[in-house]
Amino acid sequence: MCAAVLLGGCSSSEPDGTRAQWREYCARLGAWQEARNSVDTLREAPGGAEALAQAVMSAASVLDRTRRDQDSVHVLGDTASAVTEADLVAEGRVVSSCDRAGFETLVR
Repeated sequence: MCAAVLLGGCSSSEPDGTRAQWREYCARLGAWQEARNSVDTLREAPGGAEALAQAVMSAASVLDRTRRDQDSVHVLGDTASAVTEADLVAEGRVVSSCDRAGFETLVR
């Protein structure tokens, strides 16, 4: 059951592939956020925020190509702004998108 149905983030008619793409994206976004926020991880180190930024961008580009919902239309641009420009407003929008998709526990 998706609690975000009223917000339009996901629905019972949403293809399983799209839901899996959102899960993958949100998991990668959460990993990037964790690495970025970690004082123990150097940004350039393997597994650091810069290394994970490309994985987040890759997952965002998959969602951008599907454009099956309002959130996926903006996810690539907002993700790019969040991971390359430290745009907290854009990051907030993609985190909200993950919330609406039902993956709020994967992001910070």
